[in-house]
Amino acid sequence: MKTTLTMIVLSAGLIGGWAGAQARSRAAAECAQVLLTGPEVEEIRRLEERGAAANVEGWTIQEARAFFAPEWASLQPDGSLVTVEAVFAGFRDGRSQPWAGSFTLIGLDIRVHCDTAIVFGHAEARAIGAPATSPATRFHFLNVWRKEEGRWLYAANQYVRD
Repeated sequence: MKTTLTMIVLSAGLIGGWAGAQARSRAAAECAQVLLTGPEVEEIRRLEERGAAANVEGWTIQEARAFFAPEWASLQPDGSLVTVEAVFAGFRDGRSQPWAGSFTLIGLDIRVHCDTAIVFGHAEARAIGAPATSPATRFHFLNVWRKEEGRWLYAANQYVRD
């Protein structure tokens, strides 16, 4: 009896493992391609443009909470880490305070793989009140997005100044 029970348990484990492997294999086949064009890429582009505009225009805490993933963090050029809680702590009266007088996306290389998007970007910005003739701060960035319940959330950032 013990041998039969052991065989049943082992067989169930093997079948379950095989079924799980089959499901993982199907999911991998469905996500084997990195998308460089199409609706998902364009949605990420739209979100990147909205994020860039928020540096100049600001936005409400409600819009920001819908934009950022709860685990969002940004690795700063000095090696420090800024969390989404620190970003939200800077909101006054339910709005963010714009820091840029201009913020221009120079280039975006967007790669979507299943429910994750990676953006390699290049941008330039000028502080509020800076003369138009002053040199812009140029930087490269890496943004990570993840899809949850049909919508994209901004999950992580890293940037370096040129």
